Amino acid sequence: MESIKASSLNSRVGTFLHLIPGTISVHLDTPVSHVLVHGIPTSKSLAEIATELTAFNIGLSLTGQPRWLTTDDTRAGKTASTVVISITGPRASDYVRKRLAVFSTTYRTERYLRFNSHTQCSKCQGYGHHNNRCTNPASCRWCASPHPTGNHTCPTATCRIRDRPCNHTVLRCVNCQGPHDAHTAQCPSHPKIPQNEKPDGDEEEMTT
Repeated sequence: MESIKASSLNSRVGTFLHLIPGTISVHLDTPVSHVLVHGIPTSKSLAEIATELTAFNIGLSLTGQPRWLTTDDTRAGKTASTVVISITGPRASDYVRKRLAVFSTTYRTERYLRFNSHTQCSKCQGYGHHNNRCTNPASCRWCASPHPTGNHTCPTATCRIRDRPCNHTVLRCVNCQGPHDAHTAQCPSHPKIPQNEKPDGDEEEMTT
């Protein structure tokens, strides 16, 4: 619920625990940020990279060993490549887009975005890209108007509902122009997932 913080709920867990059958305990998730570190020498092992990252970046804590973004074949003949790291702790988000010190120099980082050909952008409602990298004009998922979905308002002067459709909203899909929400799974423009592929979010992660 938007009006209740998880930390507040957790502090009063004894009051609510009995409401969830079978629950023994409740704990807060540890924040985790997935980060790309560009230009790391391919001559270094993943263990060496992990040691350098935690030794020379104060407060940085990894959830596991780094991994190369690309395959061994793709990296063949290259002197540098990109590694993916997962950072945990209250300062996890501080390391996104911050240069990290490794092997006596610093390396550029950026947030690691998960998307594939079936991912739907929450900005333009199109497919195949992440909304953080979207360069298309915004389109409302409810009425297809050229504004962000969060700015959707009722077309009548008497209704105060915002950010979601109401009884006065005429649904229209920006992708197929049909009378439905742009995120409707039955939309004719929705990419079909081949039987040999996994659903969105479970395929190989991609970045640009």
